[in-house]
Amino acid sequence: MALFDKENYGKPISVKLSRYLRAHTNKHDRADVSEKTGVGTSTIRDVIFRVNSLTENNSKAIIPLMRIAIKNCEKSISTSAEIKEGLQSMLNR
Repeated sequence: MALFDKENYGKPISVKLSRYLRAHTNKHDRADVSEKTGVGTSTIRDVIFRVNSLTENNSKAIIPLMRIAIKNCEKSISTSAEIKEGLQSMLNR
């Protein structure tokens, strides 16, 4: 089963997906995905912000961007754990 089906095309991505991608990706991530997929950065941005609808073509950029968002979340969790440990260590001195 594909991540996006034909019934997803022609409509904006979900509010939930939009929120996740806005929170966990940035313009550099979009530029990297654009370079790899050939989908323009403004098109990617407009899909993420729900200005443009999802199409079969631009979905080729949204899927790798979702993977980047997952990696960025994992980095954030790791960084937060390190900061927490550091702060706890300072308090325990």
